[in-house]
Amino acid sequence: MSQIFTYKDNEIYSHHTIDDIPYPDDFSMHAHEWMEVFFIISGSGSYMVEGNQYPLKPNDIFIIRASEAHKLMINPEQPYERIAIHFSPLLIKLADPHLWLLRPFVERPLGQMNRFAGDDARFEKLRKAFDDFSFENVSDIRLNILGRLLMFLTALNGVYELTSIRHTPEQGLPSQLVSYVNEHLFEHISLQSIAEHFYLSQSHIRRVFHHATGSSLTEYVRIKRLLAARAMIQRGESAGAACLTCGFSDYSAFFRAYRSYFGHSPKEDSIHN
Repeated sequence: MSQIFTYKDNEIYSHHTIDDIPYPDDFSMHAHEWMEVFFIISGSGSYMVEGNQYPLKPNDIFIIRASEAHKLMINPEQPYERIAIHFSPLLIKLADPHLWLLRPFVERPLGQMNRFAGDDARFEKLRKAFDDFSFENVSDIRLNILGRLLMFLTALNGVYELTSIRHTPEQGLPSQLVSYVNEHLFEHISLQSIAEHFYLSQSHIRRVFHHATGSSLTEYVRIKRLLAARAMIQRGESAGAACLTCGFSDYSAFFRAYRSYFGHSPKEDSIHN
């Protein structure tokens, strides 16, 4: 992997990266607390987002909202090059207090309308934000990246207004499974309870869910609950309240999982720390 460009601070992380030989095992299922935008320059494969599978082709753009689980299934025989912008919603709130610009991220159902195809002329304005994405001789890199991001989000909202883009497709079994898990995320949920709800065998549920998310049910639920708990703690809730609300029955187990995933204790994320 080589990085042509990278910039990172507390509210934005952007990079232009090439994997000459992309290894599929390097791209596991994950979810973040920030929003993400990816512009695909080269590569082939597919992107799994919350149970929906999208083809991945040059000039495609993907948007991922906070806590939206995704996994790249990359073809190792072709180089994978992309430009990415990861950003905190707080960054946009300064310029857009009502977060109007984030509607295409937060209003759509999980795992739907994530891809804007590179061969679709309607999305040309989206791609312009990534033209000449190099800031070697720029004095204020952050300001320039933010300008590109705002340009992209403004164009994205124009696209979002198109009823054909906002149409929600019929969900297949993988999407239904992921939706069901998210609807009952903080309840007692297991392969058995899901299998009983869908009148299917546990082995079939396990197989379909893993293919849809790239993860086991246990790992998927753990990550989603931890992200939700951290958001609560950062809003001022106690770690104990976040533990119980987000479906963890044992605080010691919650504490260990939190430290393992985020690299620090819940207390360090508390505004009262």
